[in-house]
Amino acid sequence: MFKYLLVPLLFLTLGFSAPRVPDDEPTAKVTAVEGNQVTFKVTGELPAWVKQGGVLRAADHTGKMIFRVSKITKVDGSIVVVTTTMAKQMVVGAAYKLARGKAAAGC
Repeated sequence: MFKYLLVPLLFLTLGFSAPRVPDDEPTAKVTAVEGNQVTFKVTGELPAWVKQGGVLRAADHTGKMIFRVSKITKVDGSIVVVTTTMAKQMVVGAAYKLARGKAAAGC
């Protein structure tokens, strides 16, 4: 019985934790807003799910969701262009956290 308590206690005292999953949500700055299109410049590496025709969502620095569904219309290097009806809420120069969206969200 004692051996079942010893292993978790050992992990807690030595500071072991589960391996960390790499961050799949890049940070991006808005470089342009034109009508319903928003252009992002992604800092760092683009995740594999960021591709033309995909769907993404954006949250501000406080974690407030700005938009949940926006279609990726163009990907060129670290530049991502999306189409969304919430483009008027985006601020040029502001940083947002991008995440994978769901096509059925918002229906």
